[in-house]
Parts: sequence; structure tokens; C-alpha cells
Amino acid sequence: MRNIFTKIFNLSSIGLLLLLSLSKEVNAQRFRGKIEYYNSVFPSEDGKIKSINGTKIEYYNSVFKSEDGKVKSIGNKRVEYYNSVFPSENGKIKSIDDIKIEYYNSVFKSEDGKIKSIGNIKFEYNNSGSSKSDGKIRSISNENNDPESEDALDTYYFIERLNRQ
Repeated sequence: MRNIFTKIFNLSSIGLLLLLSLSKEVNAQRFRGKIEYYNSVFPSEDGKIKSINGTKIEYYNSVFKSEDGKVKSIGNKRVEYYNSVFPSENGKIKSIDDIKIEYYNSVFKSEDGKIKSIGNIKFEYNNSGSSKSDGKIRSISNENNDPESEDALDTYYFIERLNRQ
């Protein structure tokens, strides 16, 4: 009986590994292009992505810790960061081109420092006191179905990934 369970477990493990490897292969095939990296004397940009398919990415070389080494521009899109006394927004993205990004400065831990809006896209968070839902997104709405705000939202998440390099 024990051998049967061991064989079933081994076969299911092999099947799961096969599925995972196929899914990784599928995801890897989505992007095809050239990525270049900085080879710089500035630690704030050394080893970071310089361009993707010819779209140049620049980083701040700044005395402010809140922006040093973070994305300055992607192609023709400018990125600015907060230099603030509020820890909930200091060092976070302030704007992408002309699209303003705001954060909650709240007494509620569940929303403090989280995105309040990106252009016309508004974020609301649960503040129920429940440990399972507290601080999780309750709603995201795009007033006027603004496509520029949608583009800024996508760019925001891309910049966050680049800044974590």
C-alpha cells in the first residue's frame, strides 16, 4: 500500500514539474527583443536595464535617497518622485509625464502609504478591522474611462519592477 502511494506521489510530482516547465517556457516566449544593460561607474545605474528594443531607460543619479537609482525616464516619459516629510509618500512615484500619482496619508495602517489615485483612476482599501481583508483593495475605478490614466497605471507597475532591480 505504501509503495502505491509513493508511486502516485512521484508520478504527480513529475507531472507537476512538467506543467511548470511548460508554463515557464510559454511565458518566456511572450517577449522577443533586445535588452541592453548599463556598464557604469555610477552604482545607481550599473547593471540596470539601459534599453528595451531601442526604448531608452534613464535613472536618477541624485543626492536624494528618495530618488537615487530610480527610473528617471522611459523613452519620452518623465518620472518624478516625492521628496517628502511624510514617510508614507517619500521616495514614491509622484508623476509619470503629466499624470499625477497620490498616496494616502492616513491614521489607518490599512491604507497609509498606499496608492490613492493615478490620474483619474481611484483606489479604495478595506478598513474593516479584519486581518484577512484589512488593507486589501476594495475597489479601483477609472472615472471617465481615461486611457491616459490606464497607460500610466501600466507604466507605474513597470517602473516599480525596474526600481526593485
